[in-house]
Amino acid sequence: LMAMFGTADDALLQFPSQRPVFLREYSTNHYNLFAYFLSRLTVEAFLTFAQTFCLSVITFYMIDFQMDFGLFLVINYALSMVSAALAVALGAAVEDPKTATELLPLLFVPQMLFAGFFVATDLVPSWLRWAQYLCSLTYALRLTVLEEF
Repeated sequence: LMAMFGTADDALLQFPSQRPVFLREYSTNHYNLFAYFLSRLTVEAFLTFAQTFCLSVITFYMIDFQMDFGLFLVINYALSMVSAALAVALGAAVEDPKTATELLPLLFVPQMLFAGFFVATDLVPSWLRWAQYLCSLTYALRLTVLEEF
Protein backbone atom coordinates (compact mmCIF):
# COMPACT_ATOMS: atom_id res chain seq x y z
CA LEU A 1 0.00 0.00 0.00
CA MET A 2 2.84 2.36 0.73
CA ALA A 3 4.19 1.76 -2.76
CA MET A 4 0.84 2.85 -4.17
CA PHE A 5 0.13 5.92 -2.09
CA GLY A 6 3.71 7.12 -1.69
CA THR A 7 4.44 7.41 -5.40
CA ALA A 8 0.96 8.52 -6.40
CA ASP A 9 0.95 11.60 -4.18
CA ASP A 10 4.03 13.08 -5.82
CA ALA A 11 2.91 12.29 -9.35
CA LEU A 12 -0.62 13.56 -8.74
CA LEU A 13 0.32 17.10 -7.78
CA GLN A 14 3.00 17.70 -10.40
CA PHE A 15 0.82 18.01 -13.49
CA PRO A 16 -1.82 20.43 -12.14
CA SER A 17 0.90 22.70 -10.78
CA GLN A 18 2.86 22.61 -14.07
CA ARG A 19 -0.18 22.99 -16.33
CA PRO A 20 0.17 26.78 -17.00
CA VAL A 21 3.84 26.44 -17.92
CA PHE A 22 3.13 23.42 -20.10
CA LEU A 23 0.28 25.13 -21.95
CA ARG A 24 2.33 28.28 -22.55
CA GLU A 25 5.36 26.37 -23.85
CA TYR A 26 3.26 23.96 -25.90
CA SER A 27 1.36 26.82 -27.56
CA THR A 28 4.67 28.45 -28.62
CA ASN A 29 5.95 25.12 -30.04
CA HIS A 30 8.84 24.66 -27.64
CA TYR A 31 8.19 20.92 -27.66
CA ASN A 32 5.49 18.48 -28.66
CA LEU A 33 3.30 16.35 -26.44
CA PHE A 34 5.27 13.14 -26.98
CA ALA A 35 8.57 14.71 -25.91
CA TYR A 36 7.03 16.24 -22.80
CA PHE A 37 5.42 13.02 -21.58
CA LEU A 38 8.46 10.92 -22.49
CA SER A 39 10.70 13.18 -20.40
CA ARG A 40 8.15 13.16 -17.56
CA LEU A 41 7.98 9.36 -17.69
CA THR A 42 11.76 9.03 -17.64
CA VAL A 43 12.19 11.32 -14.65
CA GLU A 44 9.22 9.72 -12.87
CA ALA A 45 10.65 6.24 -13.49
CA PHE A 46 13.97 7.11 -11.84
CA LEU A 47 12.37 8.85 -8.88
CA THR A 48 9.89 6.04 -8.40
CA PHE A 49 12.67 3.46 -8.51
CA ALA A 50 14.67 5.31 -5.87
CA GLN A 51 11.65 5.64 -3.62
CA THR A 52 10.56 2.04 -4.16
CA PHE A 53 14.06 0.72 -3.58
CA CYS A 54 14.32 2.44 -0.19
CA LEU A 55 10.86 1.27 0.79
CA SER A 56 11.53 -2.30 -0.38
CA VAL A 57 14.85 -2.62 1.46
CA ILE A 58 13.26 -1.56 4.73
CA THR A 59 10.13 -3.67 4.29
CA PHE A 60 11.86 -6.79 2.99
CA TYR A 61 14.33 -7.08 5.84
CA MET A 62 11.93 -6.00 8.59
CA ILE A 63 9.37 -8.63 7.63
CA ASP A 64 12.07 -11.17 6.69
CA PHE A 65 10.44 -12.38 3.51
CA GLN A 66 11.58 -15.73 2.12
CA MET A 67 11.23 -14.69 -1.52
CA ASP A 68 14.02 -13.21 -3.62
CA PHE A 69 14.64 -9.51 -2.96
CA GLY A 70 14.93 -8.72 -6.68
CA LEU A 71 11.50 -10.14 -7.39
CA PHE A 72 10.02 -8.26 -4.43
CA LEU A 73 11.55 -5.06 -5.77
CA VAL A 74 10.20 -5.67 -9.28
CA ILE A 75 6.68 -6.33 -7.96
CA ASN A 76 6.75 -3.17 -5.83
CA TYR A 77 8.23 -1.12 -8.67
CA ALA A 78 5.55 -2.29 -11.12
CA LEU A 79 2.82 -1.45 -8.61
CA SER A 80 4.38 1.95 -7.98
CA MET A 81 4.62 2.78 -11.69
CA VAL A 82 1.00 1.80 -12.32
CA SER A 83 -0.10 3.91 -9.37
CA ALA A 84 1.97 6.86 -10.59
CA ALA A 85 0.46 6.51 -14.06
CA LEU A 86 -3.07 6.53 -12.63
CA ALA A 87 -2.19 9.57 -10.54
CA VAL A 88 -0.78 11.44 -13.55
CA ALA A 89 -3.93 10.63 -15.52
CA LEU A 90 -6.08 11.95 -12.68
CA GLY A 91 -3.89 15.02 -12.31
CA ALA A 92 -4.20 15.74 -16.03
CA ALA A 93 -7.97 15.32 -15.95
CA VAL A 94 -8.61 17.99 -13.31
CA GLU A 95 -7.33 21.54 -13.11
CA ASP A 96 -7.24 22.10 -9.36
CA PRO A 97 -4.64 20.22 -7.25
CA LYS A 98 -7.04 20.18 -4.30
CA THR A 99 -9.69 18.43 -6.40
CA ALA A 100 -7.13 15.92 -7.60
CA THR A 101 -6.12 15.15 -4.02
CA GLU A 102 -9.75 14.66 -3.04
CA LEU A 103 -10.38 12.29 -5.97
CA LEU A 104 -7.30 10.12 -5.41
CA PRO A 105 -9.00 7.80 -2.87
CA LEU A 106 -11.60 7.02 -5.53
CA LEU A 107 -8.85 5.25 -7.46
CA PHE A 108 -7.15 3.40 -4.62
CA VAL A 109 -9.79 2.48 -2.04
CA PRO A 110 -11.66 0.20 -4.49
CA GLN A 111 -8.36 -1.52 -5.21
CA MET A 112 -8.01 -2.42 -1.54
CA LEU A 113 -11.57 -3.73 -1.48
CA PHE A 114 -11.46 -5.76 -4.69
CA ALA A 115 -7.88 -7.06 -4.38
CA GLY A 116 -8.72 -9.18 -1.34
CA PHE A 117 -6.55 -7.09 0.96
CA PHE A 118 -9.21 -6.28 3.55
CA VAL A 119 -12.17 -8.32 2.29
CA ALA A 120 -11.85 -11.81 0.84
CA THR A 121 -12.83 -11.85 -2.82
CA ASP A 122 -15.35 -14.63 -2.12
CA LEU A 123 -17.30 -12.20 0.10
CA VAL A 124 -17.59 -9.59 -2.65
CA PRO A 125 -20.95 -9.87 -4.45
CA SER A 126 -20.69 -11.94 -7.61
CA TRP A 127 -21.85 -9.08 -9.84
CA LEU A 128 -18.89 -6.97 -8.61
CA ARG A 129 -16.11 -9.58 -8.71
CA TRP A 130 -15.07 -8.62 -12.23
CA ALA A 131 -13.61 -5.38 -10.81
CA GLN A 132 -10.74 -7.27 -9.18
CA TYR A 133 -9.18 -7.77 -12.61
CA LEU A 134 -8.96 -4.00 -13.12
CA CYS A 135 -6.91 -3.48 -9.95
CA SER A 136 -3.12 -3.56 -10.09
CA LEU A 137 -2.99 -4.31 -6.38
CA THR A 138 -4.69 -7.65 -7.08
CA TYR A 139 -1.83 -8.79 -9.28
CA ALA A 140 0.88 -7.48 -6.95
CA LEU A 141 -0.69 -9.23 -3.95
CA ARG A 142 -1.13 -12.49 -5.82
CA LEU A 143 2.45 -12.49 -7.09
CA THR A 144 3.83 -11.73 -3.64
CA VAL A 145 1.74 -14.43 -1.96
CA LEU A 146 2.62 -16.93 -4.70
CA GLU A 147 6.35 -16.33 -4.31
CA GLU A 148 6.32 -16.13 -0.52
CA PHE A 149 4.27 -19.23 0.21
